Amino acid sequence: MSEYLSSNNYPGLSSPEADNLAVSLAQLLKDDFTGDMYGLLAGYQRILVDNKRRTEWPAVHNKLEILFKCGRYQALDGPMIGIPVSIRDSDYFSDSVKLAGRDRSIIAGIEWMATAWNMTFADTGLWMGKTFEPVSKETVAAKTDNNAEMTAVYDPEITRIGRNFFREPVNPNLIQGLGLPALTSLWNLQPRPVSGQKKIFDADLLEDNLQREINIPYSMTGGIFLANRGRSVVPEMHEKQVYQLNYRWPLLNPAFPMTRLIDELVQVAEGIYLGQLVFATKHYSLGTMPLMPGKQESVSIGEPYTADSTVDYGYQNNGYFLMMSPDRAAQVYADSAFPQLRPRKGERGYLELGYDKEAAAPSLSAPATPKRPWPDVQNWVDGWRENGILRDKFTTFILEDSPKRSDTDDVREMLREGESILQMLQRISHKISETTKKEDSLRHFEKLHRLFRRGVAPQVKNGLFQGHGKKGFNCRHEGREERDWYGQADVAHGFDYYHGANLNLHFGLADTFCPNTESLLDDNLLFPGMVAEALLAGDNRGPNVMDMIWHSIGKYLFPWAGKSFESISGRKLSMFLDESNDLAKRYPKRVKELKWHLASRPHYDLVKKAGKDYWQQPGRYDKHLQNGPWDNGMTEEDKAFWEEEAAKNWVDGCNLQDNRIVMADPLFNVIDMNYRIPDPALQKVSESGPSPFARQGYIFLGLSGQDSILPINNGLEQKKKVFQFHYRYPMIGGPAPIGLCLDELVEIADGLFLGQLIYSTALDTPYHSSVDPALYKYQLFGYFLLLDDSWQYHRLAIGLDTL
Repeated sequence: MSEYLSSNNYPGLSSPEADNLAVSLAQLLKDDFTGDMYGLLAGYQRILVDNKRRTEWPAVHNKLEILFKCGRYQALDGPMIGIPVSIRDSDYFSDSVKLAGRDRSIIAGIEWMATAWNMTFADTGLWMGKTFEPVSKETVAAKTDNNAEMTAVYDPEITRIGRNFFREPVNPNLIQGLGLPALTSLWNLQPRPVSGQKKIFDADLLEDNLQREINIPYSMTGGIFLANRGRSVVPEMHEKQVYQLNYRWPLLNPAFPMTRLIDELVQVAEGIYLGQLVFATKHYSLGTMPLMPGKQESVSIGEPYTADSTVDYGYQNNGYFLMMSPDRAAQVYADSAFPQLRPRKGERGYLELGYDKEAAAPSLSAPATPKRPWPDVQNWVDGWRENGILRDKFTTFILEDSPKRSDTDDVREMLREGESILQMLQRISHKISETTKKEDSLRHFEKLHRLFRRGVAPQVKNGLFQGHGKKGFNCRHEGREERDWYGQADVAHGFDYYHGANLNLHFGLADTFCPNTESLLDDNLLFPGMVAEALLAGDNRGPNVMDMIWHSIGKYLFPWAGKSFESISGRKLSMFLDESNDLAKRYPKRVKELKWHLASRPHYDLVKKAGKDYWQQPGRYDKHLQNGPWDNGMTEEDKAFWEEEAAKNWVDGCNLQDNRIVMADPLFNVIDMNYRIPDPALQKVSESGPSPFARQGYIFLGLSGQDSILPINNGLEQKKKVFQFHYRYPMIGGPAPIGLCLDELVEIADGLFLGQLIYSTALDTPYHSSVDPALYKYQLFGYFLLLDDSWQYHRLAIGLDTL
């Protein structure tokens, strides 16, 4: 690694400064590098494109700065696969804050550009890389208006003219769908060149380079730059030697914001180049506009770039990107690196790299079984401490700020030396059980409340359940068994599942009929401490019977094994969320099922009430259902809405049961209209893990990015963002009392989720999405966990809520 990374590659340092940089590099490699530079950089990229992990961004940017400073100069030639790593706001107050000893101003620290980018294009593969083509000295002179410095440094071996690669995002939403057409118009993109083509954008095309491009999936190209050896223009880089890509020359016809852009590259590993985006904050052009419609003459808006060395352009680092050799495409597209860039069916590279064979490889009769991970861990009680990856995973929280200003204690201090987060939860759960044997009060759950308020809500990305850990999922598999849904067959797509465990239960009905006195206390803690303590001390409750029954009997009888998630089609989602007054006419088969399954009568009663116009206000999604259901009358615009809604916000969910339920199959087929045997291929996946599941049922819809419905989770000025499980819409069905349930979930560690079991206690108030949630008097009935395979191995070993 020292061949590419060394503090000696950074100029102008005193001996102490050079020593400090060398130490920082060594520490970085020791902590983060496990022999795979692709994996290390992919880990950084995943943090920086995750808006929920913004508290980690400054530390990761510091690490990337160390790598860039220590990277070596190397010219690039031919095509390169690219991926954005981060986008940073320009800091127009940088000079002022540096005088105050700070790196960035508060305004720049908001990072609104990064936030917007992460919400739209970060992992879509819209930008797929660059190519570097030979260029003549005459062309360089022409493009730079005969700039003496550029022609003087011209070298046919390293001077290049380049262009960028762009690709249509997969299943784009409305904003993503506008991206490539907008760039094509604004940046004058052209179609991907083909073999035999001689020129594009004044560059001579080499057949060898076009052949190397085969491994890069893109469709449009443009965004021209001139590349050459140079000294960094960022003042903090002390004129470090870099390979410099300049978009700013007016005769390259750059469109804003490329009129401000200079990229700088260094090599950090074999075939891997780290680039920094550098934008001018002073003296730049906003582009050109024609003097008269239809005329070629144009005028520049702002200040055209002249490369005048006496001008302070206010250059700043605005983020990082990667360039990677297409000759190492298999490593670039690996699951541990950047699988989101992998060629899709129909794109260049899909056949050439053999992804068609991978897709066809699994046999219907013998689906591939994942290998058991961590074979070196034999003792899952404490043997995980010897495995560096597991040690970090089991002791590192995933947190965000609490919406309650009164939450001033650091929840990380709950974790004791030498224990895992799961062992911490087991200890807290035992304490709650002991305390609530005498008094079933939510004040004894306070540690779990605070931890939940600090957890981060999982999300839905491209229709798939996504956490915030290194992978963000436990498994990802495609089903093979076709299932019918209202006359259309499909298979499970993006299947993922997590094991389930209960922590503590609480009789939430009592909180509606006999409210806890802590509900009198607001987020400002207006009551003096002694008064509040006296009030709470006087709030005597009976024993926590629900918790006692669960831990003594219930967990041995009830075969709940966790939850599964898969993508949902817009068609299916529109049916599940339909609350129209003619549901029996729209979906006669489904409504008959609701009627025939007596346990689903509460859902059927909602159908009947809707038919009698029981609710005065339309449902939340009525606007997109007014013209009829998907199969009969729905407009193309409304279908597009449902497809986008399904891709961005919703997943199809099931509760899982272990093989103890198999003996009760006849009963559950009667009770739960959605009860089923899982796809054998997916069930086989679970059999390779620590706890196989045998049945699915109690279906729900998972919804991301929601405000919590429980006041205990929210502050006076800010709501807690959660992932919700919806069981209440009429067409979902399911046995009572599941129709009263609306659970909430956050992630507290990589692959470990803390959930709240929430039920409506307004038993006589029928559900409708137009009704204020407060009228349903939702109450907390306890906490549960969802765990990926590694946490489940650990859970079974320590005996947390197990047989």
